[in-house]
Amino acid sequence: MRRIMLTIVVVSLILLTACSDSQPSTTTNPSSKPGQTTGEPTTTMSDNQPTGNNGTEDLGDVLDRAYQQGDILYQLGLFDGVSTTDYEPNLEGAMNREEAMKMIVSALGWEPSLPEECPFTDVSEWAKPFVGRAYLNGIAIGTVPQDNIFGAKDPVVLQHLLTFYLRALGYETTYAYENAIRLGNLKGLTDNVKFSVNFLSRYHLVLITYNALGTTKVNSARTLLEDLVSEGRVDQSMVQQLGLIKTYKYQSQRDDGPYELTENSFDDEILNEEKALVLFYQKGSDLSDSMLQPFMNTAIALADIAKVGKIEKDAAGDLLTEYNITSFPSLKLFKSGEATTLPAIPETDTLVQWVKNN
Repeated sequence: MRRIMLTIVVVSLILLTACSDSQPSTTTNPSSKPGQTTGEPTTTMSDNQPTGNNGTEDLGDVLDRAYQQGDILYQLGLFDGVSTTDYEPNLEGAMNREEAMKMIVSALGWEPSLPEECPFTDVSEWAKPFVGRAYLNGIAIGTVPQDNIFGAKDPVVLQHLLTFYLRALGYETTYAYENAIRLGNLKGLTDNVKFSVNFLSRYHLVLITYNALGTTKVNSARTLLEDLVSEGRVDQSMVQQLGLIKTYKYQSQRDDGPYELTENSFDDEILNEEKALVLFYQKGSDLSDSMLQPFMNTAIALADIAKVGKIEKDAAGDLLTEYNITSFPSLKLFKSGEATTLPAIPETDTLVQWVKNN
């Protein structure tokens, strides 16, 4: 009888342990709030959750790196220190939301708005042109927008900072906020940066801003810095002198997209190339139109690998017969003049990989 009772107790303990291990924890962070789409509330993440990958880097080394990157931003006219004439940054200083917005708007090369275009009532007079521009360009909507409150004096947290930049890169307002940490990591905004998400210093903003210059906008293959150069907001010679932008084999393709081809220019432009990609398209065709933007990005992405051109149906002449082009859009990959057909799929990554792998 005692053996039976002992067996029952052991089995009961095993079952109890198994049930305990399989039950998900119901403990929640008491400071967390559900995602909101009406404003930019305090981040829902743990207060000491780090990000980035420089966990072994000494703070002094981080500050040295931030100083150097800030100096580069200063030379490009995208960052101000505490002095109006010299680079004297206060990198360890704290910053509130309106101070951060001045730095962000300046780094993006945006012109400040008129003060009266800022709809928020809690913003300092000096900051209104910067917060106003951020509002007009859709990257800042305020913490309590229905009451015209920006949260100007609130400290900047990581989720907000990444959200501002992600919106500037073209991510939809709510999606950018709700996925700020994940997208920030994926886009490289937090590369070599580690900190508490709820306490940021000015050097954090410098590091993230510097990373942002090398990221690409949504549906674009060009970096933010390349766009600033092409828009005339940053001096190209200075960028090249600092080694921030590489020179590509097909530089005009990197700058302007695919070459415009005609029947007369086709042989010289394409057939002598080791590798070339050509889109045959028709104006006014929905299928062709849907292909043009992905093909533009494909040309930019392949600027060191293959020459990329496009030719409209009416400009192709006898090339249509020569290369058996019977529908539009059509894609041909040329290797030392020999043509093969590729599916005309409007997906940049797929097209780039096809060209790289063939």
